[in-house]
Amino acid sequence: MPQDHPEPPSTSSVENLLADWAIVNGSVLQAGSVHGDVHLHPAERPVRPTGPGTVDVLVEYFEPGQWLVVPSRAALEVPPALLPGQRPGEEDVAEWARGHGGVDFATTELSVTVINRSDAHLTLRGLTAEVTDRAEPLTGALVSRVPQGVSGVPELELDLDQERPELWEVDEFTRGRVGARPFLDRTHVRLAPDESQRFIVTARIRSSCCTWELVLAFRGDDGTEFAVRPAQRFRTTGLPVTGLSPVVRWAWFEDPPRFWRDTARLDWCSQGNPDPELPSAPRELRKLAGRFGPHLTHFLSTGTTGPEQQLRLAAVLPAVRLAVDLVRADRKGRHAEAARLRAELRRRFPRPILEQAYVAALLAAGLTHGIPPSHREKLIVYLAGTPAAEVLKPMIAVAARR
Repeated sequence: MPQDHPEPPSTSSVENLLADWAIVNGSVLQAGSVHGDVHLHPAERPVRPTGPGTVDVLVEYFEPGQWLVVPSRAALEVPPALLPGQRPGEEDVAEWARGHGGVDFATTELSVTVINRSDAHLTLRGLTAEVTDRAEPLTGALVSRVPQGVSGVPELELDLDQERPELWEVDEFTRGRVGARPFLDRTHVRLAPDESQRFIVTARIRSSCCTWELVLAFRGDDGTEFAVRPAQRFRTTGLPVTGLSPVVRWAWFEDPPRFWRDTARLDWCSQGNPDPELPSAPRELRKLAGRFGPHLTHFLSTGTTGPEQQLRLAAVLPAVRLAVDLVRADRKGRHAEAARLRAELRRRFPRPILEQAYVAALLAAGLTHGIPPSHREKLIVYLAGTPAAEVLKPMIAVAARR
């Protein structure tokens, strides 16, 4: 040992250097001396029982706000600013959007870490979302932030359009469900004491806007069952039938940084394109509007594609049929029939779909008979406030000349 190091204390003085209690590597130890020998042994601690108090659930955004709907278009005039110490590109666009009432569009991606703090093994029996309120999809501007880097594709999903969303495994390429039962009904997730497990969960929504929370169900080895509800609440919106406008992307690399007009290309819809690619029209809409059938198809499906387009058309076409009969009854002065049809439309369909169907029927009739003066002002107001109606401009121009 080098000379400049002090000599170690003698054995007889060790008990004087140790307190009655000591902490070594995080463990509580008790020290005692018998016949000059020092003995260390762990102090007893209470058993940690199973229950909500001995499970930690840590929830955070995995990919915060890649797309958000901001209800106030005026907010775009006051874009995100750099905080002291930040560099260009580090603006918190998601936090800025939420500060203006913005909510996640289409998806909310979360990292969920479960830690067993009890002394027993725990089995995770369920991970679900509980919807606390539901409304029509939020309208406003669709804002995209440019994420730094590329995140992995989550393979566990919650469908928020369901009454009781459960966790399903999905194929990373097709996004279709894997298996006939929810993920935790067929996968055994068992946690030993102090063991943790992390999940990447995507909550998806298309036809509504809802506030929701996570609920995790556990069962201990002794058969005790309990649930844990993390404190966070989340809000996610789908695509309103009226569409979203403007569609913008945060261009942090501009000097100064600003929002760029953009076209959103998601897996099931596109927004913000002034000259969209028109879909093929079903026979019913071709018969109703002739060469403008594809325009009506795009309008009635809000620019969606694939299965989502078919779902939206299936929801609105029954309303369109009634609206066509209503417009015809009004034109021919059959007031009692018109009143009955109007009441049936209000009873069977939510207002956004009712208005969408009536506008489609009114314009289709306008191609032949023109638009009645009594409807023109209301139609102009609706079209001006409905981004999805941009595609109808050629059809409106023809109807206006009749």
